[in-house]
Amino acid sequence: MNSRERYEDTFSIASYEADYAGTLSLYALMNRFQELAGQHAASLQVGYNTLKDAGLAWILSRMKVQIRSLPCWGDTVHLATWPKGIDRLFALRDFCVTGGKGQTLVNATTAWLLIDTDKGRPRRIESLPIDLHFPNAQHALQDLLEKIQMPKELMPVFEKSIWLSDLDTNRHVNNAQYVKWITDCFSEEQFRDRRIASLQVNYLEETLVGDTVRLFKSPSDISASEYFLEGRSCKNRTIVFHAHVVWE
Repeated sequence: MNSRERYEDTFSIASYEADYAGTLSLYALMNRFQELAGQHAASLQVGYNTLKDAGLAWILSRMKVQIRSLPCWGDTVHLATWPKGIDRLFALRDFCVTGGKGQTLVNATTAWLLIDTDKGRPRRIESLPIDLHFPNAQHALQDLLEKIQMPKELMPVFEKSIWLSDLDTNRHVNNAQYVKWITDCFSEEQFRDRRIASLQVNYLEETLVGDTVRLFKSPSDISASEYFLEGRSCKNRTIVFHAHVVWE
């Protein structure tokens, strides 16, 4: 049963959520996370419509996903999410995906900022009219979402023009789109023989329509076990995201 402390959903993987290999894509997984988090926030009276009326919005700032196995098209899975409290300006929220036999497939932890949409600046979460401290919350992942220490040398991979279809209801590029770009930085050969075991993305700047994002990666060796990626705005010359990807 859904409650203040936990929100859950059971669903089957749709054909449009599967990648070329027939497994749930990371892009679709991020969208599932976002949707269930939004539903829970709405039930807590801090959802999209309530915050919009107050000139506020939740913005995903950092996230880390640990993947044991991804379900296939047609599989039925259970997704649970729960708020984990407040850390400085961040509202913390975890996720867990389990399979039909109760086995853990994916764990994730996220950090969200409460943004004043007029000023474009963070607001203290304690300014909301409800208590979002959850001192007894469990951890799907114990990991702290710190800054990603990037290497000095990064090699260009490709450029992505930002179109209207890339934007969400906040009129900037949706967080799941960045994950799609990140996975596109790797070759089919890598996906054929190996898999992504964990992914952390730190979202640093918003990206708007009309911009072009240039993606960089290190190392270029396809047999490496970990990679660092960066997205740079060609228009504003700012860094829009950092990512750390571990393969096995």
